[in-house]
Amino acid sequence: MNPRFCFLVIVILCVSLAKTGSATTITDLLDAVAKQPAVAVTELEIQESALNKQAVTDSLYPKFSLFGRGEMYNSPTNLRPMSPTEVNIAAGESIPFSRNILRYGLAVQMPVYTGKIYALRDKLDVLTQKAKVENRINLVTRQAGVVAINSSFQYLTNLDKAVSARIKSLERTRDDLRLKVKNGRSSEAELMKINNLLIELSQQENDLQSMVLDVQQNLNKLTDVKIFLPVSMEMDTPFENSTFIGVQKDELQVTAAQKQMAVAKAAYYPVVSLYGTLSGNDGEAYNTGDAIHRDYHSAGLVVSFPLFDKTLKTQKSIAGVQLAKARNQLDNTKIEVNAVFENLQQKLPIVERSLELAKQSVKNNEQLLKIAKVSFDLGRTTTEDYLDYESRVLAAQATLHNAMNAKWQIIAQLAILYGTDLRGIIK
Repeated sequence: MNPRFCFLVIVILCVSLAKTGSATTITDLLDAVAKQPAVAVTELEIQESALNKQAVTDSLYPKFSLFGRGEMYNSPTNLRPMSPTEVNIAAGESIPFSRNILRYGLAVQMPVYTGKIYALRDKLDVLTQKAKVENRINLVTRQAGVVAINSSFQYLTNLDKAVSARIKSLERTRDDLRLKVKNGRSSEAELMKINNLLIELSQQENDLQSMVLDVQQNLNKLTDVKIFLPVSMEMDTPFENSTFIGVQKDELQVTAAQKQMAVAKAAYYPVVSLYGTLSGNDGEAYNTGDAIHRDYHSAGLVVSFPLFDKTLKTQKSIAGVQLAKARNQLDNTKIEVNAVFENLQQKLPIVERSLELAKQSVKNNEQLLKIAKVSFDLGRTTTEDYLDYESRVLAAQATLHNAMNAKWQIIAQLAILYGTDLRGIIK
């Protein structure tokens, strides 16, 4: 075969695999979660919050601006205030009064003390921390979703294999029974009983395949990766006990509400600011018609104190309500999270015990089925009894896979409670 053709085929295959985004490990899927737009949105919210804080901090810096304006008056107006001895009118000097004046220069403003800005900056600092926690919650929740969905995928796939195994077992028995019916050693009704169960199992298999498609779609939504088989998972390291991340988020919300109360109180404090201008003023003297120019510079310190502003009281009341809401939300979150955590802690050993019992049940029922098959072939047991053993094996296997799925669902919920990045926990 042409080497260049072989190389081209390899390149095409590599590109095709890259486009399908096939993942082979749970780590691939968890890494893919972190790259999704939904996670990027909360990361951008952190940046936005940090920039909001920077914007408030920037307002403490001086502001410089250039200005220029043309003014027209219906009577001569002074370019700037002047002293009585500035112009010798008797000598015919130009008086700095004009009907058309051009003013231009540099203006500066700078806050010296603004308590409200400092309090607002502290609040935005807390909100930035909260945005980081919310980003982690979003990431971990989506990671836990991947683990939970992949576990459901494993459950459906394993159950589908179990159903397929029972179908194959029944088909072998049906083929043997057909010979007996043909030879007159068994009735047609016994064959129909097996066929009915085969139809039921085929319907279950069909339903499972439909559910698998839904699971694949859900995984694709979270990762933008298309997979056709579930990936293997196992716990690498246990969870570390720490503050529940939902409680941590609400604690930051309480702190932010306290800072907002400080902002409302700081609005009552005096505001001290500095201002200054460097101004040039040009015009045409009204008494001589000559061009005239005067500089006019100023600087000052302004102290502003709110004497009466009813809105300030309302804003303080609103801040008080928000603080009360945040505290009640925190208390409610603690109650809910602790209840969920205790429930999961109690369920976990039960599920693990169910898992061990299910393994033993599968083993026992498979042995009983072997015995029942032999007895059925020898005509020592009825068709109903034999089919019951087939169903028991399938039920035991379904219980086993369901218990494993339940364990992974608990692990996923614990990850959300703790806010644990699963890339360091599951492999």
